[in-house]
Amino acid sequence: DETYAVWRCDGMKPDEHLLVLFKFGHEEHLTSFRQQGQMHMRTMRYFAEKEQENPARGDRFEGASKIFQPADLKMTFSHPIIGTHEVDSNDLTGPVTFSYNVEAEQNVFCMFSLIEPTTGPLLHQDYLHFGSHFVLILNTPEFLRRVKEGLKALGLQGKAGLVEYYDEASYSGKVGPFLKPRRFAYQKEFRIITKPGQVPFRDLMIGDISDITSSVLPLNDIDKLVDFSEKTAIAGGWVKLESPNTPNHD
Repeated sequence: DETYAVWRCDGMKPDEHLLVLFKFGHEEHLTSFRQQGQMHMRTMRYFAEKEQENPARGDRFEGASKIFQPADLKMTFSHPIIGTHEVDSNDLTGPVTFSYNVEAEQNVFCMFSLIEPTTGPLLHQDYLHFGSHFVLILNTPEFLRRVKEGLKALGLQGKAGLVEYYDEASYSGKVGPFLKPRRFAYQKEFRIITKPGQVPFRDLMIGDISDITSSVLPLNDIDKLVDFSEKTAIAGGWVKLESPNTPNHD
């Protein structure tokens, strides 16, 4: 019977903010993740297309480079026969996005994150769409170090960080892999991005990580197997920060 309450990872400074990572998926995939360090990374465009199949994962803005609300956009079309036509913003039914292939084809590895204690059920019910099992990273700094070394060996660029969530009804500006609509905020997502991208996916292999991860455990039992309450956090040496901020990791 394994019960996990990981608050202070080896290698973290006393004043460094908590970052706990989980990976959800099917049992056989998570077994490969632990034993071989197999990180199956789809493209950003792939997740945009999942909107039509999976309401929990679908995000039509995935892979977009910029998003503009109708009120913030001025569009003019020119044709040698019909002349110039300016689009009335009132005729637009929603935000307009611009995507560049080089960004939409970046490979991404998605994880669930915690940066502070939580009470009640750990997961939103829509996480039942994300697989049947989970693995908990027991040493976040070491995991990220191994990912960095794996990318370096292949000559790839990478970045890792928490996803921020914006109001899709009002936000205009740059988006990208670390920005998502606020309706997905329950996902508390942490992402690892690699580029140049590989279509349709990339399998990044970082070697056996069973020494820094939990066993592959059933997702339905997650609230019985992990304890991230504030009481447990304080007992483990966690100190609440005034302005939590977890930077991206290049």
